[in-house]
Amino acid sequence: MICDGEIALDEPALITAKAKIVTMESVIDDISTYTRRCLGCNMIYGYQEWQDGLHNFDDHVLLSLELCLYLRHSLQNHVSVSRAIDTLEGLQGVKYPNRDTILHGYCHFEALTDTGYIYSCVNCGYHPPVVIMDLHKQGVFSMSVSDLKEPPSEFRGEVDIEDFWKSVNLEMIGRGFVPSRTKNPFAVQPSYSRWAPWIGHKTRMDHTVLNTEFAKVATAKVTSAEAQMMNVSEDRLVDELMKQKVGVVRNLCKACNIDSKGSRMDLISRLRAEMQNRQSYDKMFQKIWGASGGWSVILCPHGVVYSIKFNLRAESPRDFADLLLSWKHIPNEEPQHWAQE
Repeated sequence: MICDGEIALDEPALITAKAKIVTMESVIDDISTYTRRCLGCNMIYGYQEWQDGLHNFDDHVLLSLELCLYLRHSLQNHVSVSRAIDTLEGLQGVKYPNRDTILHGYCHFEALTDTGYIYSCVNCGYHPPVVIMDLHKQGVFSMSVSDLKEPPSEFRGEVDIEDFWKSVNLEMIGRGFVPSRTKNPFAVQPSYSRWAPWIGHKTRMDHTVLNTEFAKVATAKVTSAEAQMMNVSEDRLVDELMKQKVGVVRNLCKACNIDSKGSRMDLISRLRAEMQNRQSYDKMFQKIWGASGGWSVILCPHGVVYSIKFNLRAESPRDFADLLLSWKHIPNEEPQHWAQE
């Protein structure tokens, strides 16, 4: 319970005298940060005064609002946070803090920001008649299939998108109070029954959307749980091998106990022949594709993303069907780059 009225706060308690203020021009060291406790309810209050032009991430790193807005515009123009900071570091000749720390601080800022929803294509509006569906394989993350619990028997693939993304916001806010994600009580864990895509509220039908990835498990008829996850054709895996550098292909040959001498095409030919071995196939998938299924994305012909789904398992047409069936108006045409066989 929070006290009503004006209650006196306790004397400031020092947290650290080594905090940093990160700005567009420099990094200011040796900043002292404090907390104060309410004498009535014992609520702890920290510094968070945006009118001073600062955003306090975790009492150790404070970002200027100008830097936060710069990072937002960088992302909107397809420039990653790490590259944006690299640019500032080279321009100003100043050593900036760890990139992950700045990224988490920026996400903390966005989670606390009330942003108006104006995201749509100026030509297509909120309901594009033609969309393009594609998979971004670079969006994979390491995850063991055994970590995913079976959903409740009554679960039919309906997920509350508002509830899910509020919980993601809460996790981002919680990062400012704990030293690591493992200690974050608000951390969102992958789950079949509570894992929603992102679809703008003016594009989707309502707050209930579909995610039927659990059905991928029910329909798979293989004995190995890891093999279920890696339900990707050899041709697609070879296509990904062709995009890798020689060093990556050579190391993969060594990991599969294959002769690593010869040209790039020789190595790929040997790897393809070795794919008949399930264990080797699994190693290649894990190295090239990753453990999760990447991002299923729906965008309009002008490049504006309307839906994105973070797949827990290897991509299939089911993922795009879930997204489209959650839309208020299904597009007339849906070209897809390629679907899983």
